Amino acid sequence: MTGLRTAAAAAALLGPLLLATGCGIATTGVVESGGAGTMNVGGPQSALVYFLSPEGALRPVTVTDLPQTSVSATLATLLNGPNDTARAAGLTTELPAPDSKGFAEGVIKFGVGDNGKDVRVVLPFPIAPLSALARRQVACTVDSAVSRTPEPEILLVGSEGKQERVACGIHD
Repeated sequence: MTGLRTAAAAAALLGPLLLATGCGIATTGVVESGGAGTMNVGGPQSALVYFLSPEGALRPVTVTDLPQTSVSATLATLLNGPNDTARAAGLTTELPAPDSKGFAEGVIKFGVGDNGKDVRVVLPFPIAPLSALARRQVACTVDSAVSRTPEPEILLVGSEGKQERVACGIHD
């Protein structure tokens, strides 16, 4: 029985010794790695424009090939219609088709109202024949371009002088 007692005593001493030595890797303190990660969705020269899905719902599309990011440039992109990639995905628009030259950035006039929350957009065509979805395409694109909280009130002004308040309605 002495052999059994010796083995038991050796095991009793060996257990704590193994726990004390661990796996041989020294512990380290907290390693600083900087702040939390961020992700740039579209890049500094990108914007969201709203086109229509095949089901007729408004869908945001990130446009990254703008020469500059401004509300006027974003609206010109919207008014020129979906690009080849967006059309291939089935996206359309209910806004009037541009002529062969397209809509230039300077054609669309944009400004903030005196009360600081209205956004006035003067379009290069009449708004009377526009569908409700076409008007919302403009409102949602302006809303994303101006990045205001709460959502601004959009006042569309057509080339015929007619004015109409339009809400995006997606963020309600």
